[in-house]
Amino acid sequence: MVQPLTRSGIWILFVLAAANGVWLYFLPGLADTDYAWSIKPPVNAAFIGAGFLAGTLATGLVLWRAREWRTFSTLPVALWVLATSLALATFIHEDRFFWDYPLTWVWTGVYVGVPFAVPFLVWRQRRAAEPAPPADPRLKRLRAISAVVGTVMLIGAAALYLFPEDLLEHWPWTLTPLLARAVAAWYALFGTLLVSSAVGLRRPHEAFIGYATMTCWCVLLLLLPVLHPDDVSGGAGWYAGMIALLALGIYGVLRGAVGFPARA
Repeated sequence: MVQPLTRSGIWILFVLAAANGVWLYFLPGLADTDYAWSIKPPVNAAFIGAGFLAGTLATGLVLWRAREWRTFSTLPVALWVLATSLALATFIHEDRFFWDYPLTWVWTGVYVGVPFAVPFLVWRQRRAAEPAPPADPRLKRLRAISAVVGTVMLIGAAALYLFPEDLLEHWPWTLTPLLARAVAAWYALFGTLLVSSAVGLRRPHEAFIGYATMTCWCVLLLLLPVLHPDDVSGGAGWYAGMIALLALGIYGVLRGAVGFPARA
């Protein structure tokens, strides 16, 4: 059962993700002056917006389709990694933020608060949850691939986060150290999601929300060179990696569609 307090927290995340996603992905040019910090070129704002739109899908599926905790139990640790990484990036680059702008304080409050709220809500849910069932053998291949891909993503995200100046020239569009860390935080989220899925998945339908979220994210990112051709150049390795992630996401969705719960 999804507890009322957990559901309330997910509603808050849904609204925040939708507002940020629509703003940044569809109106990225405004993020230069009307966001918590100046985001440019526009492709960077759209990249971050893609993550929020994928998060909108995830929270929406939880709110309208999830009947039980295990349906989305692999997601919270990934959210915790994202929030913690973005909070730390905010403090590292505090001179880049518009502290006289109210939305900057909303940004900071969310990413400082979420790392504390998520463990508390997870603890409440796990305390009331039923014991984990045995792992379904049909998930063995998905879990194995996810473990490998997720680990590689986490290593890459950590390298970009810790040494952004050394890796900026290899990215297919212009990044600042702050934006590099923001980009790394989103890759860390999905890397964590894959590792968490490899460890925690027990029944096929538990995979649906997480892999649908990743599929959505990959599609939105692969559209960036089309939407912002003047900002993106090169990046053959990036394309290959994103297409591989998309394929894994689709595989996970197909596997997770088996028995995915109808609307509660």
